[in-house]
Amino acid sequence: MGKSRFTLTGDEYDEDDIGTVQKGRFTLSGITRKKYLPIAIVAAVALVAILIILLVTGYLYKKPELYQSKDDSGKDAIYSEDLRKTFPETGSKNIHLMRGKESYFKGYLNDAITEFTEVVESDSDDQDKAIALTYIGIIHDDRGDYDMAIEYYRRALRYDRRNPLIYRNMSLAYRHKKEFQKADEAISTALSLEPKNVKNILLSGNILFEQKRYDEAKSRYEEALGINPDNSSALYNMGITLLRLGDEVAAIEYLKRSASVDKIGAIAHLSYSKLGVIFTRHRDYELAEKYLKLAVSVRPGDPIDRYNLGIVYLKLNRHEEALAELIKAEELGKDDAEVLENLGEAYSSLKQYDRSIDVYNRLLAVNKRNVRVLSRIAELYYDKGDLDRAYESYERITFLEPATENARIAYLNMGNILDDAQRFGEAVDQYKRALAINPKDDAVYYNLGIAYKHLGQPERALESWRKANELKPDNPQPLLAIADYYNENKYYENAMEEYQAILRRWPNLQDAHFNLATIYYKKNLMDYARESFQRVIEIDEKNEFGRKALINLGILSSKKGSEEGLEKGFQNIQKALLLKPGDPEALLAMGTLYYKRKMYENAIDTYYQVLQATNDSKLIAEAYSNIGNCHYEQKMYKKAVQAYTRAIEEDPTNEEIRMNRKVAVQAYEEQLQY
Repeated sequence: MGKSRFTLTGDEYDEDDIGTVQKGRFTLSGITRKKYLPIAIVAAVALVAILIILLVTGYLYKKPELYQSKDDSGKDAIYSEDLRKTFPETGSKNIHLMRGKESYFKGYLNDAITEFTEVVESDSDDQDKAIALTYIGIIHDDRGDYDMAIEYYRRALRYDRRNPLIYRNMSLAYRHKKEFQKADEAISTALSLEPKNVKNILLSGNILFEQKRYDEAKSRYEEALGINPDNSSALYNMGITLLRLGDEVAAIEYLKRSASVDKIGAIAHLSYSKLGVIFTRHRDYELAEKYLKLAVSVRPGDPIDRYNLGIVYLKLNRHEEALAELIKAEELGKDDAEVLENLGEAYSSLKQYDRSIDVYNRLLAVNKRNVRVLSRIAELYYDKGDLDRAYESYERITFLEPATENARIAYLNMGNILDDAQRFGEAVDQYKRALAINPKDDAVYYNLGIAYKHLGQPERALESWRKANELKPDNPQPLLAIADYYNENKYYENAMEEYQAILRRWPNLQDAHFNLATIYYKKNLMDYARESFQRVIEIDEKNEFGRKALINLGILSSKKGSEEGLEKGFQNIQKALLLKPGDPEALLAMGTLYYKRKMYENAIDTYYQVLQATNDSKLIAEAYSNIGNCHYEQKMYKKAVQAYTRAIEEDPTNEEIRMNRKVAVQAYEEQLQY
């Protein structure tokens, strides 16, 4: 940030005046490039949650998202009460038929089959035989032996071809087999015999829905509602079908009606859950909370509703309530692997790393070879700062799946960890292991370049970055790394050429414009510097690059020395402070402008705000030094000496501050003589 230090030689040019961009250590300067991010572990492609980049460890991982029922592969699922068998009713006094039914409902299925077989093999009337055979079919359907069930239903039809219940149960068996055309034919026959049977109309609609014939399914549900407008199943399934057809507004109304009709039943619960999900997707979190709470009130033991309510609280930044709901979801879903995996991500987003690791370790206990889970544990240890355990977890992946894509990613992350630990030579070894698996991995070459740079081997670093660019020419990052290297090492002409070449291909890269602006400043090309910083702001003034550019443009404007330049500088820095109130660098620049206007009290107040806003010793030293400069200009030499002394305590190596303190001490001693 711009210093307003006291000197004996005047306000000459000094490249440190714009130190926030020149140092290369503030958040987004681009001088210290972040490592490349490897692609997600192979198994992770099966995840249904939205993926986002984990910047630190380099895996793609699941963002905490709404989790829905596993029915219909996690999509909008219809309510299928029709999966239940429909049992034939009869007033028959056939003793074996009565005993068979009694045994069936008590769960003595072998006894039931014996009794029903007795009916079939006796001289009972055809209707009783049809009923007995239907029950035997139902028993086989219950056991999952659908072919045998269908065979018994066919035998039943030989005795009673006009019984719609037999056709319905046959349709269910075909549906279980996913033979939807035959299921549709069977239920259509049932409807030809009994056209106003709402349950069969619903089953027909559901079979059409499962074939993705949504318009036809919608017609069936409309037909059912025409007979019974308050049928909660038809209302709910109509809502779900409308969602598939893209008519969300109408779908919401049907879901509300189905919940209102059912009140506290299974359909009300499903409706409230679905409404909660819909309103969360719309970011209407208040309504989402309302409906998810209603779902919980109907069925308190559902872990998915608890989880989704926790996600809503996360969106509302009500973290304590979010954590409470997630913990409850964990208690309720302790045996559900999918719930636990989602919870692992949600805990991670709350920085509850220990809880997240515990959840993943439970999943790992079930399958010790689950590489996806193992990778997430490694990432979480990294987030916690436990690099040793993170490294061990990645290393386990290389043992479990050597020479695989998963091993390559693990080696890459192991290299990143070693590089972070400043074990650069070992990092290079791990990157080379990753390249042995895939010699054409641009990400590994990029990171290898960073490790070589840290090792003090710039030729190899540049060679690695060029190789990365060769493998993936449409990615500017390796070229930026080359430009940054030249910039860091003050090869400004080379750096300038690289940044300019990059910007010819990618004209909206803020960091390239930003770093090019700092080079122009260092070369005293102020008009070019202003133009480049202005371009950064035009691209996006609200991000970190834009905010820093506003600060530096403010400093540049003030260098004109005119009142107009100072006023423009104030305006730019005030914009930066609006974007990040209390930013110590912006405040330091603001103090500098007050100093240049000789508004020393305002400058001192602003510098004291810097002291309150930061723990950075360099910034604190600079603020105290500038306070000393202000007091010196006010001829308050004792206070100037005190401020310089504090500055030296924060930055003992700063010879300029020591020189200014010496000058202030001499002035104070002379003042005492009079």
